[in-house]
Amino acid sequence: MKEIITNYDDLLEMLDSLLREPTKFWEDFYSDREKEIPFFVNKPDENLVEYFEKKLFKQGKVLELGCGPGRNAIYFAEKGCLVDAVDLSQKSIQWATERANEKNVNVNFICDNIFNLQIEEGIYDYVYDTGCFHHIAPQKNELY
Repeated sequence: MKEIITNYDDLLEMLDSLLREPTKFWEDFYSDREKEIPFFVNKPDENLVEYFEKKLFKQGKVLELGCGPGRNAIYFAEKGCLVDAVDLSQKSIQWATERANEKNVNVNFICDNIFNLQIEEGIYDYVYDTGCFHHIAPQKNELY
C-alpha cells in the first residue's frame, strides 16, 4: 500500500489493499458443502422460478455471474436456455458441474473473476446475478 495518495488510481490501490483476497475466501467458503447456507440447496432461487412462471423470462442465452454451486444456471438450462455461468471459486465450479451432470443438463461453467471476462456486447439475452455484485467493493462499482 502506498503511503501517499496523489491521484485517484492511488486511492483505488489503497482501498483494494484493505480488502480480503477473494479467491482464497471463496475456495474456503465452498470447501464445506454441509454448511447451512441458503444458496447451497439444490434448487433455484424462488425469484428466478417466478420470473419464468410469470413469463418474464423465456428461453435465451444467459450469463450468470457468481453462480456458486450452480443452482440457478442449472434451472436456466432446464428451461431450455444456453447458459454460461461464472464463479471465482474452482470448488464451486466443480460442485456446479457435478450437479449439472446429475441433472443431465449442459452449462458452460467458467472459473474466472468477472473482471477478467471478455464479453461481446449484445451476446446475452439475460445477465443474472443473485450473489455476486453485493460482494464487490464499492470502489469497483463504477466499473459497471
